[in-house]
Amino acid sequence: MLIEQHPKLVAALYECHSHATRLEYAWQKSSEFIHQQQTMQSLDALEVQVLDQVVYRFGRLQDALATRLLPATLHLLAEWQESEPFLDKLHRAEKLTIIPSAEEWAVFREVRNQISHEYPDQSEKVLQNLQYLVSLTPGLLALHQHMTDFIHRRFST
Repeated sequence: MLIEQHPKLVAALYECHSHATRLEYAWQKSSEFIHQQQTMQSLDALEVQVLDQVVYRFGRLQDALATRLLPATLHLLAEWQESEPFLDKLHRAEKLTIIPSAEEWAVFREVRNQISHEYPDQSEKVLQNLQYLVSLTPGLLALHQHMTDFIHRRFST
């Protein structure tokens, strides 16, 4: 079965790759300054722009993995059950080694949800959340790579 024969999978791989590439670049830039910051006010405009890109791409990659790549992969393996709760799908994906850990996935999702709610009056909390998100970014990128490698091993022959 060739990947190219499955347009939904190809589109999902492309979308995830695009977000991952941009996320990795923004993460590298943010790693140069984020952990030295004491307050949100100490960030300059360019640093805020880089962090905005990390937050945006982290969320977009996490969403694309959940709503496009994982479903497409499970469908091709005949393991997708529409009425099943998403957590059960995650556990099945872990069992099939599509993802390394359902728990890790849940952490990424929780952080993405947390960071999407800004608290202007709690700038210390916002900065801590951003620092945590930046520290988790390599893990999300590794998850993306793990899924991509699984797909290429499984569907390229």
